Amino acid sequence: MRNNILIMKKLLLLLFTITLLNCSQENELNDDSEIEKILNSDSTFTIEDFKNIGFKINKEYDITELDESTGAWFGFWKNNLNKPIDYELRFYPSQQIAIDKGVSFTEEVIGEDAVLKKSTSSWKEGIQDRRSRNNSSMSGSEANSVRAKYLDYFINGNVIILCSGLDLEYATQNCSELSSKIK
Repeated sequence: MRNNILIMKKLLLLLFTITLLNCSQENELNDDSEIEKILNSDSTFTIEDFKNIGFKINKEYDITELDESTGAWFGFWKNNLNKPIDYELRFYPSQQIAIDKGVSFTEEVIGEDAVLKKSTSSWKEGIQDRRSRNNSSMSGSEANSVRAKYLDYFINGNVIILCSGLDLEYATQNCSELSSKIK
């Protein structure tokens, strides 16, 4: 059942990718447009490109078990309001490899249905960094429950960017802000 869901998600992402490639390459946003989540298809970025725009590294992950990845880091970047936002960056040789090999690992650990236990995670490295407990709007036992830190992701060139936020809208905004700075 779980494999079927992952296959469906991958197929939907592929369909989304094909649709985006057939649309205009214009990245400007207006009130009526969708935020593009797959950007700069021909670009190849390194961790140095992110460090050059102020990304601060907390950890470099062991990528031995992350299919075809060339590197993965956990860190933060200060947004336009100078607030530090946590991100996970996963690098691949190309955007197509990021889509083919990285999306299933990424979708597994984001959102409400995120896999956050080492025993059930496909890539166990850094799983503790993908968990969040602090939600001031909850009280009692809910306030101490584990939830996914990352609620959205973008693919910018050869990099999958996992983005945190209070909710999906903020996470998407955080992805968009960081992605717009790296060109």
